[in-house]
Amino acid sequence: MSKRRKAGPDSERRKKLDDAAAAEVTEILRAERGEVADELIEIAARDSERTPEKQELLDRERSRRESFYSDLLFSLCNIRYAEHEARLLWVNLLAHKTEMSDRLGRNVGIRVAALDYFKNIVGLLDEVKIVGGADYVETALLAVTDGLTGLFNHRYFQDRLERSLLRAAELGSPLSLLMIDIDYFKQYNDLNGHIAGDVALREMAAILRRSVKRDDVVARYGGEEFAVVMAGTDREAARSAAERLRAEVERTDFPNEQVLPGGQLTISVGLAAYPQDAADRAGLIEKADAALYAAKRGGRNRVCWRPEQCRSVERFSADDLQAAWRPAEPAGGPLRPARLKDISAQGAALGMAAPPPAGARVVVTLTGSFRAKRLDVPARVLWCQEVPGVWPLVGVAFEPDRAELGAELARLVSREGKPAGAAREQR
Repeated sequence: MSKRRKAGPDSERRKKLDDAAAAEVTEILRAERGEVADELIEIAARDSERTPEKQELLDRERSRRESFYSDLLFSLCNIRYAEHEARLLWVNLLAHKTEMSDRLGRNVGIRVAALDYFKNIVGLLDEVKIVGGADYVETALLAVTDGLTGLFNHRYFQDRLERSLLRAAELGSPLSLLMIDIDYFKQYNDLNGHIAGDVALREMAAILRRSVKRDDVVARYGGEEFAVVMAGTDREAARSAAERLRAEVERTDFPNEQVLPGGQLTISVGLAAYPQDAADRAGLIEKADAALYAAKRGGRNRVCWRPEQCRSVERFSADDLQAAWRPAEPAGGPLRPARLKDISAQGAALGMAAPPPAGARVVVTLTGSFRAKRLDVPARVLWCQEVPGVWPLVGVAFEPDRAELGAELARLVSREGKPAGAAREQR
């Protein structure tokens, strides 16, 4: 049996992941904001020795950027000027730096000169505060990232998706969007506590970061829902990536995940592709979200790219599929009523008036208008949750004692449809 990846607190590994994520976000932000690298600023200002290699680097960057001087000044003072205005300001700034250095008898550096020039000479800066580079980067990160997971936040995701679609239209290239939701997360959070829930969210973020390409934009969309913008990726490639991601989550051991139906924490994924499914941001999100909900309705722990392909046939009513239970020992005891809340081939959530304790062996009886008409399935009680005013909610793991019983159970929940009660799903 292959060993599953272990989730949970690991301070050294977590710090490496967080540091790598912060470095990646910083690099992306600098590129998107058009900032010039510190080395180039030093070369352009003659604060470092101008070697042929450095001159070649500067010339190459200057020819590559249409807004070179505007980017230079933006990198220094965080104010964007038109290129013609920035070029003149840069010439004046270099002259001011030379004058300051001559008077002080030492090179004051471009940053000190820029502070004095824009604050005291031309008055374009006010309320100046000097902060360290690390503090500046941290402030920039806070504006676009989620504090718990370190992923991009919802606002940045919306902006990045919009710009990525415009770029895809210009280049005639594909783009795919994944919407990802953790199955039964509310139940996991309620039964294990919010600290365990936060650990699971952070681990999910780490899995996402290491499972997609470096250029893909991974964001926390909200709550237990995530999004991945995959520029330059068509539907088939995105489907393969989404399936690898789903399998990776399924293989990972999350703390006390056995409390969930099926005994595992899993994800459902909805996929939409540009330009086949939609041509704008709102339309693409709507299509991906519809596919996600179809994946949830279709049984969870799956990838869906067209809602009709994942839609379950909900032709049972609550009266058509009923549940009851009895203790496994002694065999043949009287059946006790239960209310079916949710079901999969691995387990079910049931309302029970006087539930047995966790670990107890029971037999769950399912009756209805399906092929076998009745199934008696051995099961083990995983957890019990008190619900004020109604029967306690009990999670059981099915343990069919015959292969044909397991096959019939799988056919019932995955092919012939799901009960109406199960359609009122917990996200």
